[in-house]
Amino acid sequence: MPSNDQYAYAVGRVRAMETRLLDRSKIDRMVEAKSAEEALKVLGESEYAEYLAELGSVHEFEKMLDYELRRVYLELRKISPEPELISLFTRKFDYHNLKVIFKAHKLGEKRDELLVQEVGNIPLTELARAVSDEDFRNLPPQMRQAAEKLSEHFRMEADPQLVDLLLDRAMYAEITEMIVELDSSFLKDYFIYLVDLLNIKTYLRVKRINRPKEFLEQALLPFGEVNMMKLVQLAEPLEVLVDRLMFSRYATVIEEGVQAYQKTDTLTRYEKLADDFLIKYAKQAKYLVFGPEPIIGYILAKENELKLIRIIMVGKINKLPTEEIKERLRDVYV
Repeated sequence: MPSNDQYAYAVGRVRAMETRLLDRSKIDRMVEAKSAEEALKVLGESEYAEYLAELGSVHEFEKMLDYELRRVYLELRKISPEPELISLFTRKFDYHNLKVIFKAHKLGEKRDELLVQEVGNIPLTELARAVSDEDFRNLPPQMRQAAEKLSEHFRMEADPQLVDLLLDRAMYAEITEMIVELDSSFLKDYFIYLVDLLNIKTYLRVKRINRPKEFLEQALLPFGEVNMMKLVQLAEPLEVLVDRLMFSRYATVIEEGVQAYQKTDTLTRYEKLADDFLIKYAKQAKYLVFGPEPIIGYILAKENELKLIRIIMVGKINKLPTEEIKERLRDVYV
């Protein structure tokens, strides 16, 4: 890992970029806007303004988010002294694209609009070629092994769920290896927390659809600290899960999230609380002046911001009540 001095320029640039993040007041104004059109106008006072003229209607807001995602990662690749740090965060887009392409080719689920352009590390053309030719030798080792296993399975049975399960496991295995190389305790802890929260959500989903223990074991990611298979059994009531995590760092997320889940039969509240937990952790990077942490914090802040805009715009387009949109909002970084 480069020395802290080598990060000085990058941190200075990131601090300037942070000042352009949307604050709570702008988010609140978007939520309180009377229409999707009015909500979009609020962004005219931000760095999203340059994209607004290119949108034919509010229904094209995803284009704006795609443009901003590409711009941010292009900028970060230019300023980071450690390219692998940015590659780690863009790896999820490679796996996402591979999922979309694999399902399109093997299952006929052609959804080109879901592909993330020009952000990942692997060109879309290479991913498409690999799937169509069933030749995965140019892909990273974890991705290659998962793709080969998927191809073998699909010769016997087409199972779309398996695409997500195998590729998610490969992605987190690869990310875990990259984190070891980057040697950042901040990054390591973040992904441990992320995996733990994902595994808890997986447990809740599997329990709801009444799948067997073997399915849960296959669906869980083995890269966190909370061992769900030892912590709680599928047959036990959800109160057992809450009790056993009562004194963990996830206590509030679990208690409030599970309580809301039992009332509504949706994981909306849990997902919001989990995201808030992660962004609260990421905020620690705002107080560090050296090293890669401020860059990591900014990446997480920007991706959180894009999610916030998406939640608001989807809510406004579908004419959801303002209070319902507010309930889904995540915390902001700034």
